[in-house]
Amino acid sequence: MTNKELAIFALEEAFPDAEGIFTTTFKKLNDSYENALIVFDTNVLLLPYSMGSEGLEQLKGLYNQLICNDRLFIPKRVAREFARNRNKKLAEIYNSVLQRKVGKSRSNLNYPILESLEEKKALDAAFSELEKIEGIYYKAIDKLASTMRSWEWNDPVSSMYSELFKPNVLIEHSKSKEDLVKELERRFALQIPPGYKDASKDDGGIGDLAIWLSLLEIGASKKRDIIFVTEDIKPDWWNQSNGSEFLPRYELIDEFRRCTEGNTLHIIRLSKLLEIFKMKQDLIEQALIAENKRKEAYKKFVQAMQDKRRSEAQRFSALSNDEKIEEMKSWFFSNFEDPAHSCPYESREGGYQYIWGGPYYARDEIVNEFEGIASDAIINEVVDDLESICWQGGSTLC
Repeated sequence: MTNKELAIFALEEAFPDAEGIFTTTFKKLNDSYENALIVFDTNVLLLPYSMGSEGLEQLKGLYNQLICNDRLFIPKRVAREFARNRNKKLAEIYNSVLQRKVGKSRSNLNYPILESLEEKKALDAAFSELEKIEGIYYKAIDKLASTMRSWEWNDPVSSMYSELFKPNVLIEHSKSKEDLVKELERRFALQIPPGYKDASKDDGGIGDLAIWLSLLEIGASKKRDIIFVTEDIKPDWWNQSNGSEFLPRYELIDEFRRCTEGNTLHIIRLSKLLEIFKMKQDLIEQALIAENKRKEAYKKFVQAMQDKRRSEAQRFSALSNDEKIEEMKSWFFSNFEDPAHSCPYESREGGYQYIWGGPYYARDEIVNEFEGIASDAIINEVVDDLESICWQGGSTLC
């Protein structure tokens, strides 16, 4: 049975143990945290770049205590994503520092008609003093920026992690790359989190899945509850209400229970972890400020995408049906190759190719891109045309 055919049994695949849905009792966070394992997401490793040195020392103390008790773990995928995103975070801070040099005082007023006025002389004297102070200020900015450039891989956050995160802290799932891709395809077809809503990301959603499988395997091997600490509020991880996270996806909670023989998964933010471990209030507040800033940025991004979608819907509605269909197909084939010009997915690395019955389904991609913009009838017509394409006459040069 192909993944596409299996999709009609999505509920059976997502919840294979129907009895357990009613008979399982999950632990409260307060009943788990003293013995649960702690697993960090990438965004949690990046969050301390918004904290001060005292906050970092407090974090270091907590993390070290958890590591000494064999309770804190970092998926290797998280470490790799941190390596990729760490410089972006530093560049953001560096740019913010340099922005302080924008808006220097304008040049002094040069109007001869004003030169004899006492008020103009007073202004010139004040301007001269301002230039001296500005010079000191901008030299300090340059010195700070120079220090940041010299950090290379030794910035305060990275240095802390280098001390703490030894090989025994890192975990990784046991799947091969090929098996990981197959599992991602299955979850796409069945819409099982995590990862299936991240098809548009550079990694196609493989990152969240790799982290999730690493978490599942250590939970299964140690038979322990896990607290997954993440700042991610996407619907891959959370059921949402009014644009905010409400409860973790039950598919995740139930899959963890099945894999760990009845243990409980909790998904929380860093500020909540600091709270339950009774860290200082100022550290909790620093985390909350950083989290709220990140959350607001995400909300603005979502709002911008919604506004763009509404604008696109208005433009699209003015087209004829034939023009709509042509545009939708053009978009599709600009992102996914026609099977007549492609190779089988398994024999070709990288890239996004449309393969009938393969990892990317025409309906999923068209609906994701055009739902709310094109009518269901137009979507169905386009999908039917795309799915009528078969492999006969396809390339054999793979």
